[in-house]
Amino acid sequence: MDTVKHIGLKKNIWKDERGWGISPLEALGIKAGLPGNLHIVSLKPGTVRGDHYHATATEWMLVFGGKAKIVWKVKKASSVHQIFVDDSEPALFEIPPDIEHAVINDSTSDIYLAVFYDSHQPDTVRCPSLFNLHNEKT
Repeated sequence: MDTVKHIGLKKNIWKDERGWGISPLEALGIKAGLPGNLHIVSLKPGTVRGDHYHATATEWMLVFGGKAKIVWKVKKASSVHQIFVDDSEPALFEIPPDIEHAVINDSTSDIYLAVFYDSHQPDTVRCPSLFNLHNEKT
């Protein structure tokens, strides 16, 4: 091939009130042989993604493009933890199984997450809002 090929993604993008998401490798038909799933999502200002945990999968999350707050707790524990990400450089997090987690966009514009699971079946389990829980404790 001696040209750049533009690959249409319209049928592979999902959208909701929080922003958009895509699994770029699956859009290319590349799934076999990969150890897990990669997807990229946007977060509109003030929106939350997450409020879930994975029973067996480890998740890696790259946060970039603006300020964010990451909140997490061990499943069934009461103490909620948080970390702030500024917009000076991307931040990478490793999230083990059974850690409830969520991200809120603290910026005035969209931010982005590149998320990788070590499984094609990330066994996502929803949990109550961690930001509501965190605000009740502070």
